[in-house]
Amino acid sequence: MGNIHSPGSKVYVGAYFVLWTIFFLLLRKLYGFETSEAFPALVILGVILPGISLLATRRVPSLPYDVLRPVLESAILLTYLAVVAVVLVWGFGGVARITTEPLHAVTGLGLKLAIFVVPGAVFLASGYKINELAPVSLTRTALRPALWMSLAVLLMQSFLGRGLHDIRSAHLPVWVIALAAPLSFAWLVIEVGVVEGFFFRVLLQERLAALLRSSWGGLVLAALLFGLVHAPGFYLRTPATQESLGSHPSLLMAVGYAIVMTSLASLFVGVLWMRTKNFAVVVIVHAAGDFLPNLVPWVKAFHLAR
Repeated sequence: MGNIHSPGSKVYVGAYFVLWTIFFLLLRKLYGFETSEAFPALVILGVILPGISLLATRRVPSLPYDVLRPVLESAILLTYLAVVAVVLVWGFGGVARITTEPLHAVTGLGLKLAIFVVPGAVFLASGYKINELAPVSLTRTALRPALWMSLAVLLMQSFLGRGLHDIRSAHLPVWVIALAAPLSFAWLVIEVGVVEGFFFRVLLQERLAALLRSSWGGLVLAALLFGLVHAPGFYLRTPATQESLGSHPSLLMAVGYAIVMTSLASLFVGVLWMRTKNFAVVVIVHAAGDFLPNLVPWVKAFHLAR
């Protein structure tokens, strides 16, 4: 289990925040990047939520996990990241041209499953069993971190995000909310929890941790790679990403934004995986974090309301 007080962890965490500071100062100096966007993200995603994750996972036993071939498996995944980056740019560019719902949503989910989950078949074929590759425990103790962290991210979204505002503004009937809430959450469990959690946490983070022989090293490097794999999309498909990058950002701006903003979103989920090795915890919390802002779009995509 990762210990924040170990010397190695402090080196990796410190290096991450030094890198974050360097790129923030570059964006600030060259492009006038606003502190009002970066600092709240740093405090909430980089400090508060990871800190709550550490507290929520105290006295929760970590499930056993062994990486069979750290060097080879890490090399395969790092190479595969290039494929992921290409699909995020051009594959989802094609999906974006589908304007009919729910065809657009279903096609996007299918592409995500193909690009992020199918690589697991390679590892299953190489000697892993499914419960060894993505261990799950549904006991009350094992799921306790999922409960506390889901409440934490829902509260954060309620007070700091637009999710509740958008739900109120949509004037959805009560029956629509009652029907859509569990269905949209189940959709998010697959779309963001299973898809992103499996690739970036179970596969990539765990193998990097084994390669570096440091849980915190694996977490930090996986978070940076999570951000950087989005950089080509920020650069080439800026309007579709809905990020505040301007209309035509430079490559440096795209890379800097990926590190300063996007990589932060990966940290607290990485802490949950590092401390529990329970795929169910990662899936549930990731879905909860995206639940409020995605409820109204999901309702409209599946024509439950206009």
